[in-house]
Amino acid sequence: MRMTRENFWRHTNVSAITHVGFLGLGNMGAAMAMRLIQPESKVHVFDLNPAAVAQLVEAGAIAHTSPRSVADSADVVMACLPSIDACEAAIFGPEGVAAGKAVHTYVEMSTIGPTAVSSIAKRLADNRIVTIDAPVSGGPSAARAGTLSIMVAGSSDDIARAMPWLGHIAKTLHKIGDRPGQAQAMKLVNNIMLAANMAVASEALAMGAKAGLDADAMIDVIKSSTGQSAAADILARFAIPAAFDFGAHISIVAKDVELAIAEARALDVPVPVLDQARSLWHAALEQGRGGDDFTSIIKLVEARSNVLVRGAPRPTGAKAS
Repeated sequence: MRMTRENFWRHTNVSAITHVGFLGLGNMGAAMAMRLIQPESKVHVFDLNPAAVAQLVEAGAIAHTSPRSVADSADVVMACLPSIDACEAAIFGPEGVAAGKAVHTYVEMSTIGPTAVSSIAKRLADNRIVTIDAPVSGGPSAARAGTLSIMVAGSSDDIARAMPWLGHIAKTLHKIGDRPGQAQAMKLVNNIMLAANMAVASEALAMGAKAGLDADAMIDVIKSSTGQSAAADILARFAIPAAFDFGAHISIVAKDVELAIAEARALDVPVPVLDQARSLWHAALEQGRGGDDFTSIIKLVEARSNVLVRGAPRPTGAKAS
């Protein structure tokens, strides 16, 4: 089921929830938490990075010293964390969400795979806390604008309780299923398509550049031809102008590829093409590029091909969105 932002508000009562928590204030999390700061809400935040917390506090959020403290204050706690280990610690650690006194709904917005989220949901249910599986897509610029796409899985009643907050973050919501874990599976489907497409798009552009083709001309042709893709568009906006500032790290994409391969093996689905694409992202990690913007994956291909794929730089002061 696909739901636009306008339809969010037909399915819920905004005044029903006044306190929301948010864990994880990285590039994506901080932008999403910022959008939750509204006149009708109190936003409770936690992150290990004091500077990230300070930015939210300056905007009106309430800082907490632990995930449990957030869960003692907020009915709904949302999280956008970088790994399964980080999620496990935030939920089930000594000062985790599971021990919170106020929380009744946990919204997992991290990308950690269906197996992990299914396990989290079962254990939280023992604490009478329901789980909504809600990974996001769109990147930091969409998070700032409130135009993310959110994939959700969980009971309709549980999702309805979180709708006011999801509506501030997303333009479109896709109801994937009733079981937490199903939205994670959909997110991995999306992300591995991007990861594989990004690899082959980088190789194709490098081949064209080495053949003497102009980078901007190649992009113009691709945009109006059958080779068009989200990956090519992202490279056109963030790599070809040498900006490399999409906002997502190589390590995040590499992590999602590994998660997807593990899930595919568990489902007995052969993924030989993804295995090949994985080698490029893994090579980037081996070179210490995990913290680089993921659009800089083209630099590895360029180095291997001894060619540079660059077009006109962005106008001074401009930033792609």
